[in-house]
Order: sequence, then structure tokens, then C-alpha cells
Amino acid sequence: MNSKPLVSIIIPVYNVEKYLDKCLDSVVNQTYTNLEIILVDDGSPDNCPALCDAWKSRDSRINVIHQQNGGLSHARNEGLKIATGEFIGFVDSDDWIELNMVEVLMSALLETDADIASCCFQSEREGSEAIINKSIPKERIIYSSEEALEKLFKGRRFIQNVVWNKIYRRTAILNNWFPVGKLYEDGLWTAKALGNARKIVCIDYPLCHYLYRPESLSHDARQKQKRFEDEHEMIVQRIDYIHEHNPTLEKWAILKLQDFCCREYIDISIHYNHLDTDHSIRRDLYRQFCQHKPVITLDSDNIGRNIGRILFWISPNLLLKMMTLCKKGSYHQ
Repeated sequence: MNSKPLVSIIIPVYNVEKYLDKCLDSVVNQTYTNLEIILVDDGSPDNCPALCDAWKSRDSRINVIHQQNGGLSHARNEGLKIATGEFIGFVDSDDWIELNMVEVLMSALLETDADIASCCFQSEREGSEAIINKSIPKERIIYSSEEALEKLFKGRRFIQNVVWNKIYRRTAILNNWFPVGKLYEDGLWTAKALGNARKIVCIDYPLCHYLYRPESLSHDARQKQKRFEDEHEMIVQRIDYIHEHNPTLEKWAILKLQDFCCREYIDISIHYNHLDTDHSIRRDLYRQFCQHKPVITLDSDNIGRNIGRILFWISPNLLLKMMTLCKKGSYHQ
């Protein structure tokens, strides 16, 4: 009998036959072996269903769900429903993880009695792969729930919206379901998980690899509109959640709304003016921004964004002109 706690790894699968084997090879060969691996075939139109079944026949730890296409959130939710592990992790099926990722994060969780363990990640492009040579630091960064939420809103690298660079104690994510049919599905979910956690431990080391695939991102007008609407809805819901559960952090949640308003106003003005010919969207963005005074942070790495928020508050066109003079085409959060 394995004395180590069971870890359930949930992997939604859709249209990734080119990448799936590399992903699963990195999961089944983890140095931490007490795993339950849940593959959720989300109605994939390629050869992924057969690949999932083939992997199941080779490894008894793998369970496969075949379902009609319902989207990433629905697939993750279905995996959560059948997961039996005391700890839960997620991997996207076109990414891969270091062979010791689960072991390192589980050691951190158990030794610190934390509810969530998080690590850095390495962004990759197809055809190239970064080789990570540095040793894993012994020092661990520990945050309270409130500290972690503040880091999330300020955009710190250890605490980010993504769910696939973390392992969660089951009790921290009970009844926390991903919003079906929405983009930016991780944003509110992660805030709730951090809010439920007693302690979060972070490892300053990239243990997972995120594959950036431009072809997987749609840039047409309809998708731009949906991304805009879904992200805005998520940010507002997150402010409401923080207002109810941790009001001392509300100004940092508002910071993300203000950055969103700045970024989208600039993006529409420069790249998507045809979506807002009457300027109604931009007027609404500016109105929402001005409901609160610009949130200013004292962090040295946020000086540019602080200036951007102040300029936007005075006049969005002033910020646009300054960005044009600086030949900068986007406002980054």
C-alpha cells in the first residue's frame, strides 16, 4: 500500500494529437508515483480519443472520460467530479511538466502544511525547448490567503491566474466549479481557491512548460468581442467576491479592473476601432475606470502602469498620444 497521499491530475483533451504523447509521457513518468490521471476527451475531432484509450491500456492509473464537446471548463469540472485524490492538479494537454514537478510541490505542501503549492513556469514556442539547468532552491516562499490574493491582483509571478502550475488540497477547492462556456475561466476560480486556503507555498523554479501556440488563438472580431466580455465579467465578479469575503483587498481587485479598462481602451483604439465606431464601448470603459480614483502601487516595477492610470484618468487620449510618441502599441498589465 502506498503511504503517500493520492494526487489526481486532471487533463482536458481537445484537438491536440500532435502534443498529447509528450504531455502524457511527462505525467506518467513522474517521480511521485501515487497518481490518479484523469483524461477528459472533450469530443476531440482528431485522433485524441484513440490515443487516450491507448494510454489507458498501458497505465492502470489512467481513467478516461469521453464526452461531447463542452469546452475547457466543462471538461475540468467533469474531471473534478470523479477525482478521488486528497490533492488535485491540472495539466493542459499541449503542455508538459518536469518529471519531479508533483514530488517537489507535494513535498512543499506536506512539509509546510499548506493548502496550495505553486511554482514558476517556462513559456515555450513550438520547435524549441528551454533546458532548465539551475537547481531547485531550498527556500520556499509562504503566503497567507490575504497575501496571496494581493499578489494575484498585483500580477506577481508566483501567484497567477493559471491553474496548471499548482497542486491543491481538495478541501481548498470544494464546490469551486469552473464557469462553463466562458473564456478567462481561471480568474475567479483561482481567487476563490486562494481565498479558501489557509497557507500557500511557492517554489521559485519553473516546473512546468507552457506551449504558446498562436494558431490556437483566434483574432477575429467575434472572438475579440467574446474575450472582452468574458474577461470583464470575470473581473467584476472577482471584485464582488473580494468585497464580500475580504474587503480589505478590494482596492487591489479594482486595480485589475482599471488596468483592464486602460488596456482594452487602447487596444480598441489602435487595433479594433471598427468594433466601436460610435465609441460607446470606450465611453463605458472610461466611466467604469472613473468610478474609483486611480489605484497607485508603491512597487518600483509598477511605475509605468501608475503613470498610465493617472494619464488615463485625466484623459484617455492623453495616454494614447503618449503611447504613440513612445511607439508602444499596447498597454500591458
